[in-house]
Amino acid sequence: MTIAVSYQERFLSCLEPGDDPEFWKIAISTLFQDVVAELDACPTKRPVYAQLGACSHWLRPHQTRWKAAGGFAWPTGYGGSGFSRLGLPEFDWSILMVWDVGQRTWLPVDKFHEKRRFLFRAALPTRTKRHLQAAAHTVWVPGKPSQADQKSTMFYGFRKVNEQWTCVTHD
Repeated sequence: MTIAVSYQERFLSCLEPGDDPEFWKIAISTLFQDVVAELDACPTKRPVYAQLGACSHWLRPHQTRWKAAGGFAWPTGYGGSGFSRLGLPEFDWSILMVWDVGQRTWLPVDKFHEKRRFLFRAALPTRTKRHLQAAAHTVWVPGKPSQADQKSTMFYGFRKVNEQWTCVTHD
């Protein structure tokens, strides 16, 4: 007998002791709200995957800052473009899901099943229990369904105020 586990429970089971589960719940909810809004605005016949995961090694050259909403460390990593502000954050671990259009839900999968697909990739920071702010890096590959010909990177900034995490900006 197989027991279905929600994607949120899968994420929470992967967290380390220094990761704040409340941050992850708010971040995942915020990101998926925007992804579903994009899919509702521009339906596609291609499958849509989401890969969300944790990144513990962010690039921060010369104290580079993302100045939105009071400022955050620039949320990029060491992958893809190498040691630059365009580097892709590398995952310590990630969970892959596919969007089920009929049921309007995310279903966990082990691998990609189609070559022509849309991928929403999001890297969230680790060690969020000790910080009051966090920036997430997201990218659509090959681009958003509404703009499939151009890669679209977006940052999300979260702050913890009065013990509550909230998204304060995205750009």
